Amino acid sequence: MRRTLSRPLVVGGAALVAALSATPAALADSTRCTADTACAGKASFKSLGEVFTLTDQVGDGHSAVLLYWLPDGTGPHLVWNPNGKGTSVTANLELGEGSWVHYRVCLGEHGSKDVLENTCGAPITDRA
Repeated sequence: MRRTLSRPLVVGGAALVAALSATPAALADSTRCTADTACAGKASFKSLGEVFTLTDQVGDGHSAVLLYWLPDGTGPHLVWNPNGKGTSVTANLELGEGSWVHYRVCLGEHGSKDVLENTCGAPITDRA
C-alpha cells in the first residue's frame, strides 16, 4: 500500500518547532534508519559541519528519503537518494551553533516524489 506525505505531517511541523524550542540539547552525531528491520534507508547527522549522509542500503526499488525540520519553522525539507543500493548522498546544512535539527528517514518514489509514510523510522532531534 502506498501512502504519501500527508498534510498533518507538514502542519505538525509548527507544533514540532514550538515543542523543540524548549527541548534540552540532544545527541551529537546521530543515525536513524527506516522502520524496516533491514534499515533500507539510513541517515547520519554529523554536528560538526551540519552534514547529513543519506544511504540506500537495500535494492528494493525504492529511494531513500530524509525529511528534516529546522528551528525557523520550515520543513519538512526532503533530501532524496534515488541512486540505488550502496549509494550515498550528502546534504550540507548551514545551522547556527547549538541549533537543532529534527529528522526521520523514509523510503519513497523519487519520480513522483511520494514519501511512503509507513516506512518512516523513528524521528530524532540533534544539535549543531
